[in-house]
Amino acid sequence: MSSQSQISATISEATKERLDRFTESHGLKKNFVVEQALLYFMEARRELPDEALIPARLVLENHAFDRIVTLMESPPAPTRVLRELMRGRRR
Repeated sequence: MSSQSQISATISEATKERLDRFTESHGLKKNFVVEQALLYFMEARRELPDEALIPARLVLENHAFDRIVTLMESPPAPTRVLRELMRGRRR
């Protein structure tokens, strides 16, 4: 009897291409990379609270997206508190 099992998953073509390039450039087998990624993911989910995991994709309403774009294009000046925090002076 084999101690291995096969799974099936549907992934995007872009992810498959990235996996192919990654495994080829590092001389790794896809099975190994996929199993290690699953193990790391499951361990992180077990150890970290849900709030620590940021979704890979955020869905915003149009007005919220427009506000983010505006802030990124013309960010406000840093506040005194932010400057202190970045200098490590605030706890």
